[in-house]
Amino acid sequence: MGFQPGERLLGKKIDYVFLGACTNGRIEDFRAFASIVKGRKKADGVVAWLVPGSWAVDKQIREEGLDRVLEAAGFEIRQPGCSACLAMNDDKVPAGKYAVSTSNRNFEGRQGPGARTILCSPLVAAAAAVTGVITDPRTLL
Repeated sequence: MGFQPGERLLGKKIDYVFLGACTNGRIEDFRAFASIVKGRKKADGVVAWLVPGSWAVDKQIREEGLDRVLEAAGFEIRQPGCSACLAMNDDKVPAGKYAVSTSNRNFEGRQGPGARTILCSPLVAAAAAVTGVITDPRTLL
């Protein structure tokens, strides 16, 4: 992972944020993410993949207006599916890059060969997305 013993995660620069897939792309996850990013902007240099767990969740996101909150903050809602949860299609974190991810498992190569994935909650993912570093979301509430 490229960490030194005793090194803190807080303040660690991240390159990617992944919210979603089947187990962590629920409406509750999108509500939590939106609660942090509302009125803020995505950090420069951060790539964010927001992937609803199903078409039903996608529909509910739009019905609740969460899509407008996310888009105003510089995020795009992607098509439901696996995406970066298992490095499907082009949704791969490049080798050596750091991602915070709400996916439910983390094993070597899960989000791309050589990717550095740190599992987190939707609130931590949102806080990192707007600050560009791993951030305690309580500081943004």
